[in-house]
Amino acid sequence: MEKGARGCLRVLTGTMMGYARLGDVDGLRAYLSSDAFVDLFMGVDPGRRQTVLRSYSKAEVLCEAKARHPLVHAKPIDMGRVQKTDWSDPARRAKLSEAYEVAGGDHEKAARILGVTPGSARHAKKRYLDIAPGSQDIS
Repeated sequence: MEKGARGCLRVLTGTMMGYARLGDVDGLRAYLSSDAFVDLFMGVDPGRRQTVLRSYSKAEVLCEAKARHPLVHAKPIDMGRVQKTDWSDPARRAKLSEAYEVAGGDHEKAARILGVTPGSARHAKKRYLDIAPGSQDIS
């Protein structure tokens, strides 16, 4: 193995684990989307690329565990109504609106802020925040 390829592997895994130790989910995703990541990944020996993917898997799990707002796991569909989020509360809807404003429309970021699953946040936004064009009163 040549020295450059091993150096690329070290830099890739080190950078991913750095984001993971900080719990920076957005930073990790931005890094994976960057040209710098692609260039380094292409510099890794094809036989060692699987190691990069394993490192990413570990980094993603650690990052989620240390995230400031961890993602909530989905609950069983048949669980009691008492355990579900009540979106009919006006204060809860205000929080929903604020979360989507801060998140810039991203369902996962809004869900992290609200402490719900991305599906729950997406459904609540669709139901309570997105107003259908024909549903407004014209007085």
